[in-house]
Amino acid sequence: MNSETLTQVLISELDLENRLTDFSLNNDGCPEKLMDSVKEIGIRHPISICFTNKPYKIISGHKRVQAAIKAGLTSIPAFLLPTMDGALVLNLKENFALRHYSDIEKGCILNKLLAEGIQENTIIDLYMPLLELERSKKIFKDLILVNKIIPKLQKLLHRLSVPIKVYQVFFTWDHENQEAAEKIIAATRPGVNKCRNLLELVEEITKRDNISPKEIFSTPSTIVTLENKGLTPSQKYDRIHETIQIIRYPILSDLKKQIARALDEIKLDDKTRFKYQEAFESDEMKLELKFRDERELSQQVEKIFLALQSGSIEKLIKIIRS
Repeated sequence: MNSETLTQVLISELDLENRLTDFSLNNDGCPEKLMDSVKEIGIRHPISICFTNKPYKIISGHKRVQAAIKAGLTSIPAFLLPTMDGALVLNLKENFALRHYSDIEKGCILNKLLAEGIQENTIIDLYMPLLELERSKKIFKDLILVNKIIPKLQKLLHRLSVPIKVYQVFFTWDHENQEAAEKIIAATRPGVNKCRNLLELVEEITKRDNISPKEIFSTPSTIVTLENKGLTPSQKYDRIHETIQIIRYPILSDLKKQIARALDEIKLDDKTRFKYQEAFESDEMKLELKFRDERELSQQVEKIFLALQSGSIEKLIKIIRS
C-alpha cells in the first residue's frame, strides 16, 4: 500500500484513546453542523490513519470520527499512511487553511512536538510557520510555558481567546491561585481587555501587599457576588472589579465615594451632568446641561443656583481639589 491508498476502515479498529494529533482544546464533542452533515450525506472527506499496527492511530479527522460514531456509522473512509513520521506536519498542513489556533492551543501543540522528541530548532523552523508564528526562539520559549497552567484554566482561556500577553501572568502562579482565578473568570466571562485589567490589578496588589491572588479573589464581597444567581456575568465582573480596585486604590476609592455623596446632595437630574477626571490627574470639572427650550434651561440653571447657595457645589469642588 502507498500513502495515497484510500479504503473503508472499521471504526472499531481505530485507536480512539491516542490524542497525539488531536490539537483542539474544544472537547465538547463534534460540532453540531458536522454532525448534521454526516447524518445527511455521510463522511465526504476521508480521515488519515497510520495502518502499521492495530488499533490504527488517527493522524487527522478526530472530530469526523466522533461525528461518525454519533451518527451510528460502523466504518469510515480513510487514507492509509505507512508510518507516523510526518503525521504532525500533515495534520497541521491539513488544518492550516481550515482553522485558527488560539495561543493556548499553539503552546500545547509545541509541547506535544517536544514530547515526541522533535528538536527545538526543527520545531521553530518547520512547525511554527504552520501555526502562523514567526520563527522566533523567544516566542517558542514563551508559548511552551503554557504547560504551567492547569488544564481547566487552559480550556477557559482558549474559549475566551485570551492571548499570551494577558495569560502569561499565570506562569508564576501556583495551582491553588490558578484555580481561584479560573472560578472568577468562568463566572464573569470577561473580554480580553477586561481580563487584562483585572489581572494587572491583582498582580499590583500581590507585589505591594505580599498576599496571594487567592486571598484577593476570596474577599467576602467577592464570594457574595459569585454566589448571586441573579447577576449576569458582566454584572459580576463589574462588582468584583470594583472590589479589587478598592483594594488597589483605597484612597482613590474613598474620594470617589465622597464625590458620589456630594453629588447626591446637589440633587441634579439626568439632564444635568457633573464631570471630573476619575484618575484625578487634573482638578478641571465640567457641567453639562441638556434642554429643549428656554423653560427647561431656566429650570436647570435654577437648580444649579440653589446648589451654589446651599454650599453643596463648593463642598464637591473642595473634595476634587483635595
